[in-house]
Amino acid sequence: MKTDTERQRLSAISAAYLAALLLFAAPARAAFDDLGAGARAPGMGNAFTAVADDVYAIYYNPAGLALLQRPEFAAAHTQHLTGLSDGSGLSTSFLGYAQPLAKNNGTLGAAIQNFSIDGGFYNERAICLSYGRAAPAVLGLEDLYWGVNVKNLRRSFGSLPEASNAYNGLTATGVSDPVLSGRSSVSAFDADLGLLYRLTENYTAGLELAHLPRPNVAFAAGQTDRLPLQTKLGFGYRNLLSNITAQYETLRSPAGTQDHLLTLALERWLPWLLVGNVGARAALSVGSREFRMATAGFSYRSGHVSVDYGFSMPINTIAETGGSHRLSFSLLFGAAKEEEPVKQALEAMRRIKTGKEPEQKAAAEIAPAAVGGQPAPGTGVRVESLLAMAAEAIEASRYKEAAFLSEAALKYQPENVAALENLGISYFALANYQKSLEAWRKAGRHETEKTRLTMINLQIGSVRNIIKQQKRPPAAEPAAAPAAEPAVVPAAVSAASPEAEPAAGPEEGKPDTDPVQKLYREGLELYIAGDLEQAGAVFRKVLEAEPGNKPASNAINRIQRELKEKGL
Repeated sequence: MKTDTERQRLSAISAAYLAALLLFAAPARAAFDDLGAGARAPGMGNAFTAVADDVYAIYYNPAGLALLQRPEFAAAHTQHLTGLSDGSGLSTSFLGYAQPLAKNNGTLGAAIQNFSIDGGFYNERAICLSYGRAAPAVLGLEDLYWGVNVKNLRRSFGSLPEASNAYNGLTATGVSDPVLSGRSSVSAFDADLGLLYRLTENYTAGLELAHLPRPNVAFAAGQTDRLPLQTKLGFGYRNLLSNITAQYETLRSPAGTQDHLLTLALERWLPWLLVGNVGARAALSVGSREFRMATAGFSYRSGHVSVDYGFSMPINTIAETGGSHRLSFSLLFGAAKEEEPVKQALEAMRRIKTGKEPEQKAAAEIAPAAVGGQPAPGTGVRVESLLAMAAEAIEASRYKEAAFLSEAALKYQPENVAALENLGISYFALANYQKSLEAWRKAGRHETEKTRLTMINLQIGSVRNIIKQQKRPPAAEPAAAPAAEPAVVPAAVSAASPEAEPAAGPEEGKPDTDPVQKLYREGLELYIAGDLEQAGAVFRKVLEAEPGNKPASNAINRIQRELKEKGL
């Protein structure tokens, strides 16, 4: 006979098992439910298929791995449905790593996720190898990315005395449990496919097909328990500080009908010069069988570290629970790339302002500002492309070129805040602090969004402090001559006079006397003038002379997209 303690333990385990398999999240199934990964994406209701811009793309859409520019490691832990009356514990752990390959050959990823009930009564483990990259050039779809997951799934029961002495709810029966006394673990092969397409600079669409081979994870030999094919389709809008996503999911329910789930999510980043970047997000999910779920979360990012928290609460399916709580930690390695947000610029200028790092070293880490804007009617020039090229030039420390492109954009849109921010960053890196200050001040006059204006004002304060430090004579002995004021680099190039450039800074590329550099500048001038075909021909000459010239290759891709949009 079982003691009362043993009976209570078994009751708790059984309740936890049923909660996990039947009530955990809609649509529920027998095993390997979609529990989410990390904390950021679950804070968005798992509506991450069209975003997929971090290491958790391994879980949500492997195609997003192709967009990663830096190696990234992540660890996360989730405590599901805290405070259940039976005291059961449901938890998930995740470890993941993504490594971009050289020469734009895509990104490899690996992850392991484990779900457990009460530590060892029941476990589900998924080991995943992932790969994502851009679509082949022969397809002519430069903005399409694809990815695949190959997984080993394993589910198991722990060793329990109940296996040989089943409990019928009242007493021990002395008969073996038909489930627990059988095979205690099962493994299966699984695979997912993901697609991600950038519709425009700001809009994306994502598709993930999970459990393509429909693996059989039944414990009993000869039985069938196949995971249903799960389809996720997402659409997203993204700018420098926000993500807005809508996602639709469908899969077959345990009852044989088709379940549907719709999620709307919003994410907002608040960059602050002195404290790093703070993000907040929320989502609402509705679905079949009266499913309702509210989720929220926040993040803190500084330098190469990110800490995320997520919370979810079922609205009408499970009572007396404190919801699910998630915590994740991420590390990014290497230098920031063009897809990194403005946090790198803020962090670099913060170090300069506080005197914690030499100016030139920190300035070299400044990342591009946001790109955006629309061309003036009839100009034939896409302002957003000019700004994107300027951002790429900043990332590669080609600050004169970035100033040239940003000035060209301002010829068409004199009040474009993104172009003015790019100028502020470029002039700052060229040590032309007065011009940088003027650019940031103009950006502040035209910015209407409060958070962005706060950031710009902080940038202005940083540059003003540098100018004041230059004008202040250094401390010296009475007999010593006052130190010479640091030389200020001449003003950066204007769109009208490309030759009137400042002297090359230490981070700049080849000098203008280089024939390839001159040829590249000629292509830029043709592009700015709207002569796309001639510009493309010149950039191709650059590639013939220097096959590894990435700026020329990127310029050709942009020109091809613009010609395609025009039907040429």
